[in-house]
Amino acid sequence: MDKTISMRKLIIYLLILFVFHPVYSETTTILLQSMSYDNDQYLTLSEATIASKNRMLKGIREEEYTFPKIFRYKVKQGEDIWTIIARTSLNIDTIATLNRLDFIGMVKEGRDVLLPDTLGVFLDRDRYEKAEIAQKYSIEEDNILTAEDPLNPEKELIFIPEVELSFLERTYLSGVVFHAPLMGARTSGYGLRVDPFINEMTFHGGIDISAKEGRIVRASRGGKVFYTGEESGYGNLIMLQHELGYYTIYGHLMEALVENGQDVETGQSIGKVGTTGRTTGPHLHFEIRRFGKQLNPENIPLFLNHN
Repeated sequence: MDKTISMRKLIIYLLILFVFHPVYSETTTILLQSMSYDNDQYLTLSEATIASKNRMLKGIREEEYTFPKIFRYKVKQGEDIWTIIARTSLNIDTIATLNRLDFIGMVKEGRDVLLPDTLGVFLDRDRYEKAEIAQKYSIEEDNILTAEDPLNPEKELIFIPEVELSFLERTYLSGVVFHAPLMGARTSGYGLRVDPFINEMTFHGGIDISAKEGRIVRASRGGKVFYTGEESGYGNLIMLQHELGYYTIYGHLMEALVENGQDVETGQSIGKVGTTGRTTGPHLHFEIRRFGKQLNPENIPLFLNHN
C-alpha cells in the first residue's frame, strides 16, 4: 500500500514537473565559413534574413515563430558590422543584442559573431519579465520565444521576433551619444595593464587622457550628477547618470564644477583636470558603465576625436 502511494506521488510529481517547469529549446550554432554565393550556408541565411526584413518593412507578422537558427561567423580582414549588415540584411538591433555588444565597434577582425536567420531583439531572460517585454513591443506574450543562450548555455535567452530597438537604444549602441570629455593624448587604455604603482598586471576599467592641470573637463553626455566627491584611487570624481542604465565617471579632478542632483548638458563644463587620487601626473580617468559593468570607450569609433 505504501509503495502504491509512493508511486502515485512520483507520477504526479513528474507530471507537474513536465507541465509547469519552463521548457526552452537548446541552441546550437551553425558554422558559416564565408559570405560568398557559392556557400550554401550563406545562401540559407541570406534568404531567410531577406524574407524577415521584407516582413518588417511591410508590417507583416508570421502566425507562428520559432527560435531562429544561429550561425557563427569569424569577422574577416576589412569587415565590420556594416559589411555584415550589407551582406546579410540583418540590422544593428539584431546583431548587437544577440552578441551582447556594448558598442558596434566591438565587431572587429578575428572576432566570432553570432548571426540569426530572423531579425529581432534578444534579451537576457533573468533581467526582463515577459509581461514587461510584451507591453514594450506591443505584442502577445506567446510571440516571445525562449531558448538556451548560445553564449552561456547555463542561462536562457529571450527572442522577440521582428521588432526593433528604440532610436535612443540604437544611438547608444552606435556610441554617437558620447563625446570625448576633453581633447588630449590617451596615455592608458581599457583592459589589462601594468599598474605603475605596484608593477603588476591589473585591470583598468576606463581610459586615461593626459592634459594640463586645470584644463576644463566636459560632460560626455547630458544627464544628472549622480555623485561628486572623493573616492579612494579616483581622487575627486564626478559620476553622471544617463538613460538606459548608463553612467560616465570622471576621476582625478582638481575640482568639481557641479553639484549632486544637478542636470547637465552634453559638453557642459563639469570639472578641471587634476592629480588627486593615485596618479603619476595630471590626467583624466574616464569610464562608461552600464548596469555596473565597465565598458570600453575605445569601441566607440573616433571617440577621442568626438568633442
